[in-house]
Amino acid sequence: MERKFIIASHGQLASGVQSSLELIIGNTGHLTTVNAYTEGNETIATALDAVLDTLQPAQDLIIFTDLLGGSITNQVLRHALRERVHIVAGFNLALLIEILMADPGTPAAEVITAALANAREQMVYVNKLIPSHD
Repeated sequence: MERKFIIASHGQLASGVQSSLELIIGNTGHLTTVNAYTEGNETIATALDAVLDTLQPAQDLIIFTDLLGGSITNQVLRHALRERVHIVAGFNLALLIEILMADPGTPAAEVITAALANAREQMVYVNKLIPSHD
């Protein structure tokens, strides 16, 4: 199944993350970014509706937001019950890479669940890994 992706964040985080993704994995043409609350940008609802209007029956939409409980996630939640729409709050770069590069034949829910587990392992207090910092 094909997938479309949206990264929605406060400020310019979404476009900054897209820049990092393109440096690491290349073209992210299937990704839309929403830099919320910045001067001159469209509303979150408008951006979401534009992507949802083009969503084909054989496509999933995965929406990444920066903060669980934040205003962006709250606005996106109105789409949470739509078929084939998946919302992931609290993204990091490792999570995005794994999900964007996942086999499109694997169900989105399965990809997201595995990527969340792997992303949690990527967050480490590195000093605690050094024996002299016990």
